Amino acid sequence: MSTSSGGPLFDSDFSPVCEGATQSRATPYDNTAATHKAFYFETFDQDLINESDTDLPSDWTIQYSASDPTAFAGIDIVACGVRTSSKFVKTCTGYKDSDGKELGTLDLYTAKYTLSVHEATTGKTLSSTNVSATDTSCPSFASFDSGETKATQYDSIPKATVVAALKPFVQP
Repeated sequence: MSTSSGGPLFDSDFSPVCEGATQSRATPYDNTAATHKAFYFETFDQDLINESDTDLPSDWTIQYSASDPTAFAGIDIVACGVRTSSKFVKTCTGYKDSDGKELGTLDLYTAKYTLSVHEATTGKTLSSTNVSATDTSCPSFASFDSGETKATQYDSIPKATVVAALKPFVQP
C-alpha cells in the first residue's frame, strides 16, 4: 500500500485516471497479486461520478473512513464508463410527489460507453471495450431539481457488465 503523505485521499482524486492521468498515492498494480481494490466511475450529466458502492461487490472496493483518511491509497485499479453518445428514446410521465402533485417529465436516452480499466498509479489502460446501454423502460421514480419540471436520464452500463469487465483484474 502506498504510504506517501499529503493529506486525505478522496474518491474524486482517482477520476482523472479515466482521462490518462496518474494517482501517485495509489497502490501500484501487481498482476500477480491475488486480489485488488478498485473504483468505478461512470458519466453522470457531464461529470464522472463514483459508482463503486452500487456497481461493485463491496469486497472489491474501499469505503472512506474518517479514522483513516488515506485508506483510498489501497486502490490499484480504476474502471471508467465514459458515455460517448446517446439517443433519445421517449418522454416518461406520471411522476408525482408524496402529496400526489405532478412533478414533471423525464426524457429517457439509451447510451454508448467506452468501458475501460486502468492502473491507478500509471493511468495505463489494461482493457477497453465499447458497451451499449439499451434499457428503454421508464424508471418507476425520477429526481427533479427544485423548481424544474423536466429531467433527463441516460441508461447506465448494467452492473453485471461492469463486474464482468473488472473481474479478470480484481480477482485474476
